[in-house]
Amino acid sequence: MSARNLPIGSAQAVNAEWASRISAVQPAGSAGDVYCGRSIVEASSATRAAAGNLYVVSAGLGLVCIEETIPSYNLTVTKGGPDYIVEKFSAGETSADWWRLMSNRRSLSELSDRFDGLILVALPSPYLRMIAHELTELRESSLERVRILSGSDNGVLPSRLSAQVIPYDGRLDGPQSPIRGTKSDFASRALRHFVEAILPEAPRAEAASHAKKLESVMATWDRHEGRPGTRMSDTEIKTIARDNWARVGGSSTKLLRLLRDELNIACEQKRFARLAAEVRDERASQ
Repeated sequence: MSARNLPIGSAQAVNAEWASRISAVQPAGSAGDVYCGRSIVEASSATRAAAGNLYVVSAGLGLVCIEETIPSYNLTVTKGGPDYIVEKFSAGETSADWWRLMSNRRSLSELSDRFDGLILVALPSPYLRMIAHELTELRESSLERVRILSGSDNGVLPSRLSAQVIPYDGRLDGPQSPIRGTKSDFASRALRHFVEAILPEAPRAEAASHAKKLESVMATWDRHEGRPGTRMSDTEIKTIARDNWARVGGSSTKLLRLLRDELNIACEQKRFARLAAEVRDERASQ
């Protein structure tokens, strides 16, 4: 149940193999239990505050209700790790092609028809890029209800979506921000801030008014000034990975966050993925 173990082929062939594997395993628990980390915690808090419904954009399963039972798996559309699914495609397909195959299960259009409130899309850029084409296909009345909270370069978005962007930026991590964090949980923190600080002031406003309200709130905020991380050798980083392996359950993503956020150690993502894979192979051979 890891993308690294899939054969290389067309996106359609890889998806068919992945779907076969998904259907053959037992659920590990609800999505709220299987997905962990601050991103889900913040998104869940925002959902409760808004009395809304939370769905996860899953690169492995499609659109998943937070209460749905799902299997445990490793598959992502974020570059740098061993489970980056796009590297399995032989014909130059993209994450958007993969999502077209995955989203046959449940569509954004279906959800927009089921609910009549705002549609708050809080995703990091690789996942926003993956579903952007489906957002553009929403009918105009549904698209007007969309608010995109990402903090990503708007260049990843088609022009039809630009008016729906709520422009959170690096000030969300600055000293005056009430909800600072890391890059990996930026979108979910923006979602929570929007629900708690912007939406109550203008619950029925258009996207442009929401964006203007946010800018007035952040006008006096300073941007975060990061401090450079300590450089370490491959041997030193692998030692840290071994020492903390059990603590993070063998998750390379959590290990990288520990290095960068807790220990302030600089390590490029692709380099760390290679080192973590070496440690994982060591442990498997023991």
